[in-house]
Amino acid sequence: MRHTMRKTLLLLLSFLCLTSAQAQTAFKGQLYINEERFTLQGDLLRVELRVSYDDDVLNAGETLNFTPILKNDYQLQALSSVVVNGKERGGYEKRKDTFQKRQRGNIPVVTRDKRHGTRYFVYDTTVPYAEWMRDAALFIESEERGWGAKPHVYEDKVYDRIIISNQPHSTTDYTSLGSVYNGTAATTDWVQFLDPSVPRNSELTVTGVIPLTDSRKLLKMSDSKFNKAIYDDLMTALESQLQVPGTTVKALNIVGYSAPIGNYKRNEVRGASRALSLKQYLMRNHATGADALTVTWVPEDWDSIYTLVGKSSMKLRAAVMDVIRTVDITRGREDELQMLGDGAPYSYMENYIFPEVCRLKYTATLSRRAADLATGTLVLKSNPETMSINELYAVALNFKPGSREFNDIIDLSARLFPDNAEANIDAAGVALLRGNVTAAERYLSAWRTDPRAYNNLGVMYMLNGDFAKAEVYLQMAQAAGVPQATNALNYLRNVVRR
Repeated sequence: MRHTMRKTLLLLLSFLCLTSAQAQTAFKGQLYINEERFTLQGDLLRVELRVSYDDDVLNAGETLNFTPILKNDYQLQALSSVVVNGKERGGYEKRKDTFQKRQRGNIPVVTRDKRHGTRYFVYDTTVPYAEWMRDAALFIESEERGWGAKPHVYEDKVYDRIIISNQPHSTTDYTSLGSVYNGTAATTDWVQFLDPSVPRNSELTVTGVIPLTDSRKLLKMSDSKFNKAIYDDLMTALESQLQVPGTTVKALNIVGYSAPIGNYKRNEVRGASRALSLKQYLMRNHATGADALTVTWVPEDWDSIYTLVGKSSMKLRAAVMDVIRTVDITRGREDELQMLGDGAPYSYMENYIFPEVCRLKYTATLSRRAADLATGTLVLKSNPETMSINELYAVALNFKPGSREFNDIIDLSARLFPDNAEANIDAAGVALLRGNVTAAERYLSAWRTDPRAYNNLGVMYMLNGDFAKAEVYLQMAQAAGVPQATNALNYLRNVVRR
């Protein structure tokens, strides 16, 4: 089993390497550049980058001068510099003038800070735009400096050609040239990860209508063909839901509706016969248990006819509605309608109202329970794309939360199961560990009202600077017994707001 697990891990990690969107690297592969945006804003070119780095990118006392450069043949434009400081910002101030000689204005300083988890910064600057920049490549010049050591410069090409957009991608207001947001990523004791394998029962309802007078003319079929056609339509409608592991049909309610064509008693008998035949067919094909299946038939659906007539533009509409309202079915309602207006209103109803009335409505109640892995044996597959979300999560737990392997597997789960709440909430947690608030917001957008997402929503708002919202969501998560919410609240109250 251990050998099989190791093999599956290797296959999964290989798959991740092939499918993950890889960041471009610089400075000996220790700087990761992605989320690049090049936007033309009037006469200026705005350059936005997200620059991540490992905690051990610099030793104490070392600094790294980060300078993007646009190049096209013999033309080049150096952009604003950012300094990553190895330990304390204060010790760097004395030497900042040396760097400032290379460029006008102040140079933003990013301090590497393991305690607060700072592992990235958002680079944002503007330069006067020139047409040659359309075909320019982007290079990163990294100048490494240490106390008393000779500076060493690295140059890496990160994009062969930049893609310039004419529309702004970001609403963030950066007011100064070379401005930089020194992002604080979440820590693992703030973020909640949900186990999708924890059993939980939930119900969902699927409703639909099957027309009986369309091109298939179901009402004119024999009972056997009619039953099979209805069964096939129901299974097609429920197929996507039933493919979710742990989903069964808890109850199925079907109501057939007919129009007043012919004798009422005959319609009543025919409707009851169809309902019984359909129910027996569905039971034989195990659509659901007998106690959970109801099939009834309304032989003449005058309620729907009355409503449709009222919405129509037919002649003598008010008179028709009056007859339906005041004359009983068994006292000659149809006869009076047929005599009204020389039969024109009734003819209109036969052609436009009755076909719309003939239909079959169904309501399926589905019960869904997450697969329970606690008592079973994990079945490992050779193709990660065929693994269930529970299996992916089980594999992720072989790594420490926050590690690159754990994060990549959680990201993969969200891509393979985009409609799964746990997958998206967990992927948002990974994004928060990386300090990527934009990605976290995208993952959580569909789950803002889900109590399971409250903790990660609170952390997202805290990192985004909206401390009031952060406190509300974290308090709700804390009240629900989420321990990570208490940790994040303590940081918010004792560090951020101090």
